[in-house]
Amino acid sequence: MNANLVPQRARSRSVWRIVGWLFLVGLGSGLTWYGFTWTEEGEQIADTPASGAALALSAQETVWPTGTPLPSPTATGTLAPTDTPLPAATPEPTALPPTATPATPYIVAGADGVNVRSGPGLAYTRLGYLEPGAQAELSGRDGDWRQILYDGAPAWVFGPLVTAYDADLVAPQPTTPPTPTEPVPADTDVTAWPAEVFRLINQVRAANGLPPYTYDETLRQAAELHGQDCQQRGSCDHTGSDGSNVKTRIERAGYDAAGWAEVLVYAASPQQAVDWWMAETPPNDSHRRTLLSTWVTEAGVAVVPTGRGDYYFIVDFGRPRTP
Repeated sequence: MNANLVPQRARSRSVWRIVGWLFLVGLGSGLTWYGFTWTEEGEQIADTPASGAALALSAQETVWPTGTPLPSPTATGTLAPTDTPLPAATPEPTALPPTATPATPYIVAGADGVNVRSGPGLAYTRLGYLEPGAQAELSGRDGDWRQILYDGAPAWVFGPLVTAYDADLVAPQPTTPPTPTEPVPADTDVTAWPAEVFRLINQVRAANGLPPYTYDETLRQAAELHGQDCQQRGSCDHTGSDGSNVKTRIERAGYDAAGWAEVLVYAASPQQAVDWWMAETPPNDSHRRTLLSTWVTEAGVAVVPTGRGDYYFIVDFGRPRTP
């Protein structure tokens, strides 16, 4: 057997195999296309793409009807403000002027403080003492005395020893004169009382180890004139009706003073007057300190009826100027 024939036959079979395989592939593709495209009755399958005319009709059916308006776009921005008028502004209420608070009159005690008494005079009972700078409501006045509220009740202080504020808002207050604790017998020799007061003053000085005062007639005359002025006014304090003070009065009487002082009180007897002066306690003891003073050396005493059953006891003290 010829050896060359074997390869040729093998090549022939390979070629036919390739050709057969290509034929089968082509046949299968054609059948597949035909089966998916046409039915047995020759009708078009619903999923098969339509022809050009059918595509045109389908496209026309998806167009919006000409009579139907397109929907308006929805605005996403903030709407423009309208011309609605704003509500009218409510006017602020007009503020009423504040109601003025009436001033409350009051007093302020001076640098030495002041005694508080039950009435407008030294003969009235001492109720207490206001320290320097202390304040109290002012409720009335009587001459040089000022009525205040002290522990919730009316009381009195001596005007020159305090500073009064809004005093013009208070009215004068009528007062009842104090009743003498020791009525003076009708047959009493009142003319001897000035000398008795002077004796009692020197007696308390001796009890405190101090030398006696020297009696001076000029100082007595100054005290007497002041007592008569108090009698005419119906009240007594250290300021005369003409505005004078003790220094003015003793110099006017002719006393050449290097030092001066004065004590006075409403009382029913010399002993009552001296006891009242000496009953004071520090620091509110100006009368007591005057009776026991070493600053003044001479004294003159006057006793003048008040017209109410008691007496003004007035003692003027002085220290003469040395030549």
